[in-house]
Amino acid sequence: MRRATVRDLRNRYTSLLRWIRAGEEIVITRRGKPVARLVPESTEAAEQVDWSQSVAVGRDRSHERMLTAEETAQLVPEAGGRW
Repeated sequence: MRRATVRDLRNRYTSLLRWIRAGEEIVITRRGKPVARLVPESTEAAEQVDWSQSVAVGRDRSHERMLTAEETAQLVPEAGGRW
């Protein structure tokens, strides 16, 4: 279940609708207190991701070298960054 503020509802309603279409319930809060709940209609099926169609799934990894533990440990701080 996701939470959104009244401001989020006003300013980002398209994102909230995408969440609902994907099957998420959203609790709308005002000043930290729940005031409403948005739920998807039961007649519409939730969106499913078909990972079998992903390019990464079909990629041939048989010739790629596996990283060592030390190489992986070096990558983690580099990828951490500020998000």
